[in-house]
Amino acid sequence: MNAPFVSMKTPNPPVLCWTRYAAIAACALLMVTSLRAEPAKLLVKGGTLLTMKPGEEDAFVGYMLIGADGKIAEVGKGEPPVGLEATETLDASGKILVPGFISAHSHIWQSAFRGLAANSWVKGWGTAVYREQAVFGTPEDFYWFALHGSLDHLRHGITSAYDFAYGNRAGEFQQQQLLGEIDSGLRVIHGWSRPRTGTEAEQRKMLADFLAFAEPYKKSPLLLGFSISGTATPAEAVALDAALTKEYGFVNETHYLEYPVDVATQQSYFDNFVKAGALGPSLYFGHFIHTNDAMLEAVGKAGGGMSWQPLSNGRLASGIADIPKYLKYGIKVGMGVDGQASADIPDPFENMRVGLYFIRAKYENGSVMKPIDVLRLHTLGSAEVMRVADRVGSLEKGKYGDFCLINTTTVDRGPVYDPYATLVFACTTENLEGVYVGGDLVSTYTKLTKHDFSVAQRELYERVARIRAQHLAAPIPADPAVMPQTKS
Repeated sequence: MNAPFVSMKTPNPPVLCWTRYAAIAACALLMVTSLRAEPAKLLVKGGTLLTMKPGEEDAFVGYMLIGADGKIAEVGKGEPPVGLEATETLDASGKILVPGFISAHSHIWQSAFRGLAANSWVKGWGTAVYREQAVFGTPEDFYWFALHGSLDHLRHGITSAYDFAYGNRAGEFQQQQLLGEIDSGLRVIHGWSRPRTGTEAEQRKMLADFLAFAEPYKKSPLLLGFSISGTATPAEAVALDAALTKEYGFVNETHYLEYPVDVATQQSYFDNFVKAGALGPSLYFGHFIHTNDAMLEAVGKAGGGMSWQPLSNGRLASGIADIPKYLKYGIKVGMGVDGQASADIPDPFENMRVGLYFIRAKYENGSVMKPIDVLRLHTLGSAEVMRVADRVGSLEKGKYGDFCLINTTTVDRGPVYDPYATLVFACTTENLEGVYVGGDLVSTYTKLTKHDFSVAQRELYERVARIRAQHLAAPIPADPAVMPQTKS
């Protein structure tokens, strides 16, 4: 059954999408089956592996075994040992295997609002998306927006993402987006966004209520964790973000220094993070373009990071983040596809290519950043800033069996001299023969295998048509309360 909207008025909804039901039931099933050995799920052999394992840069032809639990049991060079078997065997000869791409910065619900404010930078774009469109949405709308956007991530080879949930309304908006994320089969960190209104006590209660709702899903292998979607100002809000991050053991991703206007004012907000004691491995910045050396040094020394969004930075005329410089300061760097209203597609191939070309053009140096570097940032680098590198980001024993199978001949990309170069310079989503999550095939050549995408597409189109009509009938005035608090 395709994922329905479930009213939050029912504490234990009787109807669940198969993905959500499976996520809840998995824990109980594992308790029963752990007492007896199960055959491995998938044996992949003959492929060229780009594992992204630290210290393992050379590609090799080999095999990978994924256990019944969806985790990698073995990775090795050459032919698999005699007797190594699985329920399914995949011959990947002549094809490239990479870890599933990870977006460290996504606004998944924004797949409903592509193409808006086509010639604007961040402020004008934010008005068009948030104040003139999203404000008319209902919780049910945002369930379908999150489901559609998450499925779109999977179709493009992204198997894990950090999602900035739309948080400018009551709790049901957050709840429905969480359900949409889980129902899709995408692994996520759910970024909880605080409304701008309300006392600290009220906001704490909203978070506690959301986490209580989310309790049944916390052990799902699809839910990588929760995060505070932070802000840079005012100082009291930054301090609360820091406190909640520490109290709950979350990460905090904060939009900061994105747009090239009033840069001095934006930079002055950095003191808010310092005074709140927020700098450290749990905090990473989204965009972080218009920096200075002092703040780079402070973030690097504290073990902090940033997420780089080349596609949206170009689309919104935000600027070019000096990634080589950040890395020299010891800053952890991941990559994100941002919102599908600002990128405007969640395409890691295009994101890597544009980012690499931006940097080479900026430095006028072809060796300042290499294909392997951007591939690492969009996989393991993203996992590191999201603090989930123990579970995803590379093809290593014990991590989830999330990977992309890339065929360079069906849509011909020519002979492969260097698999990293072919992957980054020449491949597109047309080359995605398979996208696997936990060893299960979820998409082949952008066709989903576990969802009827047309259902989510139809729901989204109908709901967006209603929202557009509402806006045209009664345009609302600019209202800071419905702007994203993180665009600082």
